Amino acid sequence: MTRPDIDAFFHREGIEVFAEVALADIPAPDRDYIREFFPGAGSVIVFAQEIPAPVYRMPPKEKTREMLKIAEALDRTAVSLSRLLTEAGIPAKPVPLYLPVTITDGAVRGLIRLKQTAAAAGLGEIGKSALLITPHYGPRVFLSGVVTGRGIPENGPKYCSVPAGASEPESPASPVPPLCTGCGLCIKNCPGDAFGPDGRVDAFRCLTIRPWVPPVLVPVVKWLLGRPIILRCAAPLAPCIARFATMPCSECVTGCPRF
Repeated sequence: MTRPDIDAFFHREGIEVFAEVALADIPAPDRDYIREFFPGAGSVIVFAQEIPAPVYRMPPKEKTREMLKIAEALDRTAVSLSRLLTEAGIPAKPVPLYLPVTITDGAVRGLIRLKQTAAAAGLGEIGKSALLITPHYGPRVFLSGVVTGRGIPENGPKYCSVPAGASEPESPASPVPPLCTGCGLCIKNCPGDAFGPDGRVDAFRCLTIRPWVPPVLVPVVKWLLGRPIILRCAAPLAPCIARFATMPCSECVTGCPRF
């Protein structure tokens, strides 16, 4: 499948920010995570959709509803792209939106860490909040992706689209300031103290997760998350459960100067 096909696909889907990155260009340990997810992996196509700033100012239930619409639309796009690639003879597998997840060194992560993969693809950089900060949308993005079985040249060109109307750098030599200023407002604004001194995020301290998983249940939930068979059985139920959830806090995003 050629690049123009990918461009046309994302144009039809209304996706303006996307890139493909060779597996060899993704640093460890994420390269290894991708191989575990899809042993025949050669590249990852990762793409983003903006979360409009007004969504963050909505009441929690309405905010959650709008964010789920964006996330689930991206998930459908990933499934469609995977199908398109497979029909073209290229093995492909979409990255799941909800479950399964896994536990690494006591921290919850997706089977593929899309933020780190997107950073490797040139879509942005990881900030102190552990969120991906993009040049055009700041941290206000949802990500999705498809792992493919096609290889692209090591250190070869990555293609990355630019949102309509976005300004280009004046010249290749123009200095590009870091997207994360290092101000630490994302960490200071977190009411759940979810950020540890080493910069790692404790998902179970996040105020979006804590109402669903009280501290007393955290060890049990971590045990369950470490059981792939249980997660595979629960995965079909995850979208239904998500629709009952609320996201009461987004301080790590809205407190960012790039918001």
